[in-house]
Amino acid sequence: MRHLYQDILHALGLGLCHQLPERSFIFGGIQSPVCARCAGIYVGIILTLLFLFLFYRKAQRAGVPALPFFIGAAIGVIVMGVDGVGSYLGLHRTNNFVRVLTGIMFGAGLAPIIYSLLVETLARYRSPKKIMDTTHSVALWAAVIPAGLLLVYGSGLLLGPLAAGFQGLLIFVTFWLIALIIIGCIPRFEHSVKEWRDLIAPLLLAFPVAVSILLLCMVLQLWAMGVLL
Repeated sequence: MRHLYQDILHALGLGLCHQLPERSFIFGGIQSPVCARCAGIYVGIILTLLFLFLFYRKAQRAGVPALPFFIGAAIGVIVMGVDGVGSYLGLHRTNNFVRVLTGIMFGAGLAPIIYSLLVETLARYRSPKKIMDTTHSVALWAAVIPAGLLLVYGSGLLLGPLAAGFQGLLIFVTFWLIALIIIGCIPRFEHSVKEWRDLIAPLLLAFPVAVSILLLCMVLQLWAMGVLL
């Protein structure tokens, strides 16, 4: 059963990450489906999306993010790029803490784009106002970084080998939300969500789309590795 659990997690992340053991978290003998940096990206995405939907729950905003977002997102991209490229080129040494930290920063910068697309495609009533246009909202956005670190390391301590499965769940939810954006582009569902219950049908349809995307990534990876001809 333990081997099956590890195999499922490995298959989940196969098309998304190099999955090098020395660059991945291992919880209770179970390796995370993706490396530490990728794990940070998905944690940053999900935590930031939760923050955005809760913070703007009264009037979902679809406007272009305010300037602090672009500054913060640029910092996240640059920091992750410098650490990732520099370590691959042997210019400096890094570790899993730095990898997950830079991953969270990058994911926190990517999430507002996903949020805006979800609101723009699905929400019936949208506000044209910008997101993160106040000091309060920017401060809460920045708080995603320590919260993400706490979630990654705290889940490892509390959940043991189940922490790897928890990270796998965050990966799938991320792709489920991306698939939901695709469903929101279909005229039947475009701007159709007024209440939470209106999301049931789009979510059900997005589920197989998310599975298909992950399977396609896995097949392409196996093809690139020469396993599939």
